[in-house]
Amino acid sequence: MGGTFDPIHIGHLAIAQEAVEYKKLDKVLFIPTGNPPHKTNKEKTKAEIRLEMVKIGIEDNEFFEIDDYEVRREEPSYSAMTMQYLKDKYPKTELYFIMGEDSLLEIESWYRYEDFLNCVTVLVAKRQEQCNKDLENKVNDLISKGYKVEIVPSHYLEISATNIRKKLKNGENPKYYLKQEVYNYIIKEGLYL
Repeated sequence: MGGTFDPIHIGHLAIAQEAVEYKKLDKVLFIPTGNPPHKTNKEKTKAEIRLEMVKIGIEDNEFFEIDDYEVRREEPSYSAMTMQYLKDKYPKTELYFIMGEDSLLEIESWYRYEDFLNCVTVLVAKRQEQCNKDLENKVNDLISKGYKVEIVPSHYLEISATNIRKKLKNGENPKYYLKQEVYNYIIKEGLYL
């Protein structure tokens, strides 16, 4: 599961857990982006801080691990390259990539998206309670092209990192959208103010 995780919140964790249960996954690797090509440095918190929040957020789940591959890279992070790294690291493992509906709907804009889709099964989480026609059409289109895509039966939680950052900046309290330990870290470090 990749993402900026700026910050990691209970929506991310719930989706990952639902994917574990749906596919009987051995583990979920959380891979925070280091230098995402679609965001400027002003738009994101430093990679090391986001990495630390992910470590804190997943530490009590035996199925969750972290990989700092993208954070260690100085070049922009692309999912196609990350999946190749994972294929090389785990050559006998079936790989899945957990993503949100919004990402899947824009998949053709991704760098080398065909290479990415050829080496992984995508597990997509809905961004709304009901599965919308756009998502159904996208999944069916990708399947018809030979790619492996599945919708994870999940409960949608309307939580976004963007809204959490806005709440903190506006002096509001997003405490219950985050694990307590992540919230405590954000307050201690004075993030997003």
